[in-house]
Amino acid sequence: MKKIVFLFILPLITSIASAQTRVECQQWNVSDITQMYIPAFSDFNSVDNKPFEIADVLKNAESVEAVRLHNWKSTTINTDSTLTSINKENQLVWLEGFVSSNQYTKAFINTSINGIYEVYLDGKKIKTQSKPSDEVSKTEVTLANGKHQVLIKLLSTDKKLNFSASVSTKADNTQLNWSTNKQREITIHDVLDGEYIQSAKISPSGKYLIISEGNVIAASGKRQSSMQIYDIAEGKNLYTYPNAGLSAAQWLPSSDKISYIKKEGDYSSICLLDVVNKTETVIAKGIEDLGRITWSPNEEYVLFSRVKEADKVGHHKRIFGNDDRLPYFRTRSFLYKLSLKSGTIQPLTTGYLSTNLHDIKPDGSSILFSSSKMDYTVVPFSKQTLFEMNMQTMELDTIWKDKLYSGICQYSPDGSQLLVNGSPETFGELGVDVQNDHQPNSYDGQLYIYDLDTKIADPITKKFDPSVGSAIWKSANEIYFTASNKDLVQLYQYNIKTKTFKEITTPVEVISRIDFAKKGTMAVFNGTSITTPEKLFTINLKKGESKQIVFPKAEKFSEIILGKTERWDFENKNGTNITGTVYYPTNYDPAKKYPLIVYYYGGTSPTSRSFGGRYPKNIWAANGYIVYVLQPSGATGFGQSFSALHVNGWGTDAIDDIIDGTKKFLKDHPTADANNVGCIGASYGGFTTMMLQTRTDIFKTAIAHAGISDISSYWGEGYWGYSYSAGATKNSYPWNRRDIYVDNSPLFNADKFHNSILLLHGTADTNVPVGESLQYYAALKILDKNVEMILIDGEDHHILDYDKRIQWHNTIISWFDKMLKDQPAQWNELYPDKNL
Repeated sequence: MKKIVFLFILPLITSIASAQTRVECQQWNVSDITQMYIPAFSDFNSVDNKPFEIADVLKNAESVEAVRLHNWKSTTINTDSTLTSINKENQLVWLEGFVSSNQYTKAFINTSINGIYEVYLDGKKIKTQSKPSDEVSKTEVTLANGKHQVLIKLLSTDKKLNFSASVSTKADNTQLNWSTNKQREITIHDVLDGEYIQSAKISPSGKYLIISEGNVIAASGKRQSSMQIYDIAEGKNLYTYPNAGLSAAQWLPSSDKISYIKKEGDYSSICLLDVVNKTETVIAKGIEDLGRITWSPNEEYVLFSRVKEADKVGHHKRIFGNDDRLPYFRTRSFLYKLSLKSGTIQPLTTGYLSTNLHDIKPDGSSILFSSSKMDYTVVPFSKQTLFEMNMQTMELDTIWKDKLYSGICQYSPDGSQLLVNGSPETFGELGVDVQNDHQPNSYDGQLYIYDLDTKIADPITKKFDPSVGSAIWKSANEIYFTASNKDLVQLYQYNIKTKTFKEITTPVEVISRIDFAKKGTMAVFNGTSITTPEKLFTINLKKGESKQIVFPKAEKFSEIILGKTERWDFENKNGTNITGTVYYPTNYDPAKKYPLIVYYYGGTSPTSRSFGGRYPKNIWAANGYIVYVLQPSGATGFGQSFSALHVNGWGTDAIDDIIDGTKKFLKDHPTADANNVGCIGASYGGFTTMMLQTRTDIFKTAIAHAGISDISSYWGEGYWGYSYSAGATKNSYPWNRRDIYVDNSPLFNADKFHNSILLLHGTADTNVPVGESLQYYAALKILDKNVEMILIDGEDHHILDYDKRIQWHNTIISWFDKMLKDQPAQWNELYPDKNL
């Protein structure tokens, strides 16, 4: 009987060591053993006259993806140990271990194995040895801060196998450790890669779900999608459609049937899938330019939109108004009705203004739609007119005309009232609740009940502090809605009869999306929490009971460890409580000092306790930082008086809160290193970051992504600069508020700049033009300040391209590592110095 003996050349070194620049890899997780065989006709050469190589058996054996299916045993392999389960040649075995580094470093994986094998680092093949050899092979690798999986795929070729492995580095101050513990810190790939929930819709009866899932393929960033029909009671999938086979799938309003669209060339068909009877039928064919469809409640007709593209202009374009600068502004959208009985299509709207459907009356007799026109003489520069159309006669009734602050409307169950989702000023001063002559924040979501007969609105959330998101009038006496409550997004019920609010408890801190069954008490929602990735749940609204349906990243996150988090609030100079959250590094040691990163909102919405996102605080903490997130003055979700501080507040209250809060945080948290504090923000938060460095020296460095350096140039140049400013600088302009547009612009305070900053910006940013970073960079360079700028080619306000997003993330980490940890290796590799 043949045995394969693993002989280690060097003595055992434990995985718990200090300041090691070399570790011996002797402890391994060992997989099941698989007997492999030489294929038939291996004595013959191939068609290109090449002899058969045993390495082909190894190459075509299991992939890395199949490794997780094995049963694993932890084994210490040294000169006295053997793998007794191996008793023949050509037996396949996987070995798994983990190397950790305390910083970004170049290292070598050193192997000497008298066999044929492949080596993988974090799932990527880095070495193949196709012939047995006793020589030591060195494979250079890059190790980021954290733990990395090392896999060796090995095929036995002899009864005696000499084996040694180690990891080494020449970098100073690097500590390497080796273990077989699968638990590790979170990385950017854990956030970006793998399965995720795109949407979930619940059937009218509340019995079934349409679940759309996506999958981002690791390394390539390519996306796949699939759709499942899920039986809630049975707890199982009934059907699976790969690649979103049911295009534009949605439930019918009153029956458990799914409508979807089949596109055939320039024409489309509307099809039905009966989930109960398992039948599919085509109900309408040959429809040209079929847009998004909306079913009438009686299922007798559907509404859809058609888009009319604007005529192409030549080299010279006359601009008709500020929004005509947008390339898509002249495109128009109109409504059409498709009668399912007759098959006829009736255009409902036309003209020069787009029309937008709001709702269909519960009996199907009328629809609500609106049009908007620009008026640059009055804030907010757009006026909404809301119409009700009789679907039998096409007669129009104007509900309101030229409303300055628009609303999103839906009918009450009896059709006599409207639920209006808008801003504090949707009905003038009726919904405003601010003090001290402040102006309300138009981004603070409010709900109104509007009576169609009396034309009177009731501002039901005027005294309700959370900022309203989505809402539904569920039954005669119940309205359900999501709302940002400080840094949470929660579910609420409003009782129309008692005029009271009730929070519906859910197992997540931030609800992303929710869908309600037309009948009964069921809903489906997905959301995250501060240390929990996205999950999908059903909820019984009456009982308040939630049930988990899907957790796409359950397997991956079973191996990930996250640092602790906790609340930390402080009282600002005005006596107002400022909410905050602290993220601690994994294996936080209260006897050590840690660099600190401070983060805050961009725009006006608070930084929620959601997981992941573009600025994943969990990953920053996993890289050895304490992260402090605060909600400075001006954020929505804290009441209208608090959010009103954002209006005309550029560079004032929020800046003061961040400076004072950081100072108090450092005093209250002695493990946060006051000598190594950084801050980061994007968009309006980027403006905040730029401005902070002119107002204080407590931040050793800062990162501003797509920051606004000159409020006046942003106001006039960005696609939405002037319209966003209609809320953020309401009734204030460069010619009447120099104190805002000049005195509080970072560009005009560049001579007061402290310490250092990294400017990041997409070159195709249509929201905040790249010139905002370019001019700030130019000013700081002329002033001989410590500034760096990285431009991301072709990216808009958000960095969405997979590869660019990863490098953008690594750029942020490497800058903080360089400036706050004195670890410049990764930054220097990404952006080496040049003599220019």
